[in-house]
Amino acid sequence: MVLPTWLTNILNVATDEVVLEPLILLAVGYMAREYRANRKLQAVADLTLDLVDFIEEHYEEWGIRGPDKMQRFLDLFREEFHKRMGYYPKQTDLDSARIRAEAYVQRARREQIIAQVLSGRRVDRRPSLGRGHRPAAAWERTLLRPERSA
Repeated sequence: MVLPTWLTNILNVATDEVVLEPLILLAVGYMAREYRANRKLQAVADLTLDLVDFIEEHYEEWGIRGPDKMQRFLDLFREEFHKRMGYYPKQTDLDSARIRAEAYVQRARREQIIAQVLSGRRVDRRPSLGRGHRPAAAWERTLLRPERSA
């Protein structure tokens, strides 16, 4: 099959070294940038989960509560991020890790409350990471009130 002349000319120009080399360099640069960004996001996510679990296991023996737990999390996060990535986290990385940690703790706490309510056990009101102790929400007081026998 014979291609039209105009299409042959376009293919010759597009596959010429002068055009193809910069396109390859742009593609490699874009992939490298995306890889670094994905690697950093993965490091933030992994470190956040690991450190929150670590702190929740040891905070009582360290004698810390509330905001001190969050400060310990941020200190450990900075160190571990530096070990893994080779540079210290930016403020946006710290903010992202803080938000992820708080969300993870709240999600775990909600799951724990639901499991305790469904099993009929008394709910453990442990403070969340970085927020200190807070009074139970109205729906929790209503939902978790023990039933009185008549």
